[in-house]
Amino acid sequence: MIVGLGETGLSYARFLVARNEDFVVVDDNPGEGNVMALREINPGASVEEITAGCLLRADQIFISPGVPLGHEAVSMARASGKDLYGDIQLFGELAAAPIIGITGTNGKSTVSRLVFEMIRDQGNKVSVAGNIGTPCLDVLAEDVDFHVLEISSYQLELATELKTEVSVVLNLAPDHMDRYETEQDYYQTKLGLYNNTTKAVINRSMSGELGDGLAEATFGAGVVPGNNNFGVSVQRKETWVTQGNTMLLSADELQITGTHNLQNVLAGLAIGWLIGLDMGVMLDTARRFKGLPHRSEIVGEVDGVTYINDSKATNPGALVAGVQGQARDRNIHLIAGGQSKGLGFEGLSEELGSYLKGVYLIGKNYAALQSEFSAQDPIACDVLAQAVSAAAARAIEGDIVLLSPGCASHDQFQNYIERGNSFKSLVRRLKS
Repeated sequence: MIVGLGETGLSYARFLVARNEDFVVVDDNPGEGNVMALREINPGASVEEITAGCLLRADQIFISPGVPLGHEAVSMARASGKDLYGDIQLFGELAAAPIIGITGTNGKSTVSRLVFEMIRDQGNKVSVAGNIGTPCLDVLAEDVDFHVLEISSYQLELATELKTEVSVVLNLAPDHMDRYETEQDYYQTKLGLYNNTTKAVINRSMSGELGDGLAEATFGAGVVPGNNNFGVSVQRKETWVTQGNTMLLSADELQITGTHNLQNVLAGLAIGWLIGLDMGVMLDTARRFKGLPHRSEIVGEVDGVTYINDSKATNPGALVAGVQGQARDRNIHLIAGGQSKGLGFEGLSEELGSYLKGVYLIGKNYAALQSEFSAQDPIACDVLAQAVSAAAARAIEGDIVLLSPGCASHDQFQNYIERGNSFKSLVRRLKS
């Protein structure tokens, strides 16, 4: 039985059809497009509502990450002794090539793509899948030297025995508090990626929580001696990426911007170094790497004002990273707001106030942000178009208009991609 008919649910269907297995799909609100896609995979597959009765009659239950394990029917099935399978754990049991596991609150997709390109550019065969877009089971049969997996906390809930060659938890900040009872529950789910790894890459800012002896390589601010430690050095106002005491490249050589992206590059280099990639070729890849859409993506410049699309910033930690990564003095016009996912915004004004020239709030939970940013005289805007127009009217040459919502998009958009594309379209209209 497949629970949830999203992209992962469809990948389960393809996986089971390839093995001549019969299955039923259960979903409380299946999208018409996905039902049609299922019919192409298996014309006879039935789609039913998620009920305890359905799940209790199943021999095997394959859970999509978007379905909470706390769902009443799922909980009853689990309590009855039914085994639940997640795609990441299943992939780990069947994959022939070594797995590089990448998680964290922010930066997962950027680092996953960077590592993929670093491996590919050295003539190796590699896949990249998981939370980044392509379901992992769809690349299971590929003949590769490495699998790069971006793994969300939802996916890790059922991947408690996943074995990886290299793992990294990039960072931790509160997120998905509508799914987890406490921040610690969320953090421990993420940190579970280290349980069965051969080589761990550790963010030095988190090393105190993890204890000694786990790290095979580290990354973070400052310079730490040893070739397994990647860091940042500032020399004569120029920022350098370092390996131990060796300066590797200037941050000015990178096409991705912001201090958070500098940390992403460090993590990628640490992973590549652990699997034996050539450092010079990795640095060339890093110089060419343009990042991913909707992640500190420079949309363009209008009348000397730079517009940046950071729609993927769906939690307060990502919002902070986006602002601090782009700010030069007090020049940021921030567009924020959306669906809060149960997260609080306390402390944002104090942490970011010195960077902000204007704040423009949209979406369902704008009131909480309006209270937090009261010292910045935020402007309440009903929709994104109104916020872009208001920011454009106030911004002057040298300023940045940054869409970094700090919230999910589902109150006004289908997803963060639609929100980011809408922002880009609005900026193009300003240009014209």
